[in-house]
Amino acid sequence: MDESNQNNQHRLINSLVDLKDASIDLFRGAKRNIFIYSNDLDPRILNNRDVESRLIQFIKQSRNSRIKILIKSEQELKGCDHRIVALAQRFTSYVEIKLIPLDYHDNHFGFYLVDSREIIYRSNNERYEAEQIQLPSSLIKEKTKLFDQIWQMASPASFLRALNL
Repeated sequence: MDESNQNNQHRLINSLVDLKDASIDLFRGAKRNIFIYSNDLDPRILNNRDVESRLIQFIKQSRNSRIKILIKSEQELKGCDHRIVALAQRFTSYVEIKLIPLDYHDNHFGFYLVDSREIIYRSNNERYEAEQIQLPSSLIKEKTKLFDQIWQMASPASFLRALNL
């Protein structure tokens, strides 16, 4: 593979601003699925108007659009006004949040995966350094499989559900 093609398939991200911009661009390209694996829904990245707007556009483009989110704990989101939580409460058929089982709490990485073809991967969820990778990639296949495996074992984030009063 020549170097220009390699650069299109792998990009290093080194700052919060670049990570926000890359995330919005990643979500803009989504056709069917967005998977988010995060400790706490990454408030400095995902809790902003641009991400919310992009995700609403994604949801409205097809009745088959799905956003699946795995988080470690809903405790940190209690009392927090997070745009993704509000989105999940508003679009219950399209956005689902589940809790990562305790067996996987030692995972310190985080990622956003779109259509099993492109990923933004952070080896340390606490830092903003990341890699943006497109297919072909063994990392994408590995993280898609891991996400699906954990999703099957995860429990619904009951506190985050909308209250229909």
